[in-house]
Amino acid sequence: MKKELVANKKLPGLVYSHLAKTKIVGEQFIIEHGLCYIVSGYLKAADSDSTKTFAPGDMLFYRKNFLSKFTKQPEESLDFRSITVVFDKETLTQFSEQYGITCEAPFENKSAVLKLERNILLENYFKTLTPYFDTSLPENLIKLKRQEALMLLLQVNPQLKDILFQFDQPDKIDLEAFMQQHFRFNVEMKRFAYMSGRSLATFKRDFEKVFHTTPSRWLLKRRLEEAHYLISEEKKRPSDVYYEVGFETFSHFSYAFKQLYGINPSGIQQ
Repeated sequence: MKKELVANKKLPGLVYSHLAKTKIVGEQFIIEHGLCYIVSGYLKAADSDSTKTFAPGDMLFYRKNFLSKFTKQPEESLDFRSITVVFDKETLTQFSEQYGITCEAPFENKSAVLKLERNILLENYFKTLTPYFDTSLPENLIKLKRQEALMLLLQVNPQLKDILFQFDQPDKIDLEAFMQQHFRFNVEMKRFAYMSGRSLATFKRDFEKVFHTTPSRWLLKRRLEEAHYLISEEKKRPSDVYYEVGFETFSHFSYAFKQLYGINPSGIQQ
């Protein structure tokens, strides 16, 4: 049997991922912007609005301060392989100052992950990165390769400047609508607070006013209600549902479900 993780090599801001079996991976809260190229296998990305599947040769851009669930899946005869360039704030700030590129308007598309058109320049760029993960490289060279990725990305997709160089804090938004969209994501409360444009203290205070309960209690009940609907109405298996609605373990999900409904999740369909 193959090992689950064959290789996961990293250089500063560059990541080569290689998996031999399906794995749910990645932070649900995207910490930095990234450009990813799928070498082989499939990547599924689910956010609050949709689920997208990326195939070999596809290129995707994922956005900082968004929520998404990622699943990496090998093909029948090929392992999952991908290469990702990560753009942290320091890199983007320096690039913006050096080349005078700034955000001009809010980016209208609110998806966490964007599928980019295939482009020969970017495809060839990623092919040049592969040998770099098997050797030691000076930091300045890695920095130049990340700048090269930014230049090519903006040449092909100039509209992305309004995402990459938007350094302002999120604006305060409608809390009820936001939570109904994102309750399935199992992230820290401070992440929910930040994305809603609030400090943690303000988030908790506003939450009590809107929902008349604490965030943790509301999230637990809302996730269980969603799970009950998926199992009873859409006939999904409890083992497939628990992660989808935001639980880390099946045992915790089963215990909480029985506490609320007086029956195990598997008993609903029976």
